[in-house]
Amino acid sequence: MHGDEVYQVLHQIGATSLHHANSVTTSSTFLEQGGLASRGFVEDHGLRQTEQGSDALDKRYGIWHRIFLDHVDIHQRGGRVKGPNQYGPVLFVLDLNILLQLPTGSDILVTKENPIHWRDNQKPEDRYYQSADELAANICFGNFNKMLVIQTPSGMVEFPNRPVQIALDNPQKQVSCGEDAYTHAYNRLQQAARAGKVHAKIERHDCRGDCICIEKYARYSHQQMDFWFT
Repeated sequence: MHGDEVYQVLHQIGATSLHHANSVTTSSTFLEQGGLASRGFVEDHGLRQTEQGSDALDKRYGIWHRIFLDHVDIHQRGGRVKGPNQYGPVLFVLDLNILLQLPTGSDILVTKENPIHWRDNQKPEDRYYQSADELAANICFGNFNKMLVIQTPSGMVEFPNRPVQIALDNPQKQVSCGEDAYTHAYNRLQQAARAGKVHAKIERHDCRGDCICIEKYARYSHQQMDFWFT
């Protein structure tokens, strides 16, 4: 589907932003490069990113060179049950109208379920909505599994020429070097933004009142904290 088609569907269900969560390491690479990049792009260019449990499946099912975006903040919607976003503590929040500014030759697929649940014998129509009309008839605000997977000619969705909004989790915990995790992550992201000449506006993630992320973070080992926040 084209960007304007998906924009109209998401706009009609009340979506105003698109979201991408990741680790501090991978997010720093994005800031240095000036946009969200597919995992395939990062690998092809020898850049840094943290591993994800879905990497092998993304390669297997042909979405390794696509950029994943959600129309909802998964942490905010599911924090009372799952706590932190399982894709990482750094949340890029982009205006919905970036879908109208994608370069010529871009393509958007919207999944019917999270690709981690796909099976080898499925057809494309089992995995993706085939038209904007089909998508509109089957999506409502907050559907977590209906992910946008975007392919652009460059392998990136470049940041717009305005401040990039980032919501950063504050786990109220230290990384292994003894520094506060939020402070360490904030400084690293700002350093990467300066290197990429990106104006990054980083704020603490605004959790819902019943979010259990702090409780979950309290159980993280030093190794887990370093993986996500350094």
